[in-house]
Amino acid sequence: MDDTVMHVHVLAEIGCNWETIDDVETVNAVDMIYAAKEAGANSVKFQLFNKDNIKNSPAFDSLKDKILTEEEVKHLKEVADKNKIGFILTPMHLEAVDIAAKYCDEYIKIRFKDHENEELIDKALDTGKTLLISVPHLPVEAHKMFSPRMKFMYCLPKYPPEIEDFNLEFAAGCHGFSSHFPHTLCDLCYVLYTSYENSFVEKHVMLPNTKPLDEAVSITFSKLRRFTEELKMVERIRRIKL
Repeated sequence: MDDTVMHVHVLAEIGCNWETIDDVETVNAVDMIYAAKEAGANSVKFQLFNKDNIKNSPAFDSLKDKILTEEEVKHLKEVADKNKIGFILTPMHLEAVDIAAKYCDEYIKIRFKDHENEELIDKALDTGKTLLISVPHLPVEAHKMFSPRMKFMYCLPKYPPEIEDFNLEFAAGCHGFSSHFPHTLCDLCYVLYTSYENSFVEKHVMLPNTKPLDEAVSITFSKLRRFTEELKMVERIRRIKL
């Protein structure tokens, strides 16, 4: 039998941590794509929501300015392609799935809140792409929505969670870890113990000296760079038997 180095796909979740699409004088999404590539991420991720999704949010006034149009998504995808970094979207309503189908490369992300939203998941599966679904633990194959194109990412929906909330056994059984920790300790624990040869880690990211909406669960790109460098060492240490 041969040894092979495991691979971890790192998703840089830009999410709502940008202020404008392309403006050199403020926190812009384009700069964050460049920073994610420089930090060693495999993909960048953005969120697709509408006013109905955020109508009850205390941050509604800030979030409404981050509702992406298809033209803006197209621009961000072109920047990602130029930088040779993957492009992932999280559709939060049915119409957004159509945009995700058109612009996502290989993966569509399903947020924790929608992990049992059969209508949304079924439509996303119909795109033919692989779904990365945030879940509290790995569902059994008998789960009524199970498909080989569904990859489950362990997620703690707290912003941020406590170390004591982290269940390594649940995490290790999942295909990936959608992390809300503002550090990388639990992420490295997941990578060391996961049973999967190919796995996913999602980290919220922010530019330095900023106060974005998801600051409490985010790390800077310099910390992401250190994390991806540590992953390379872990990948060399932890080999999977084929």
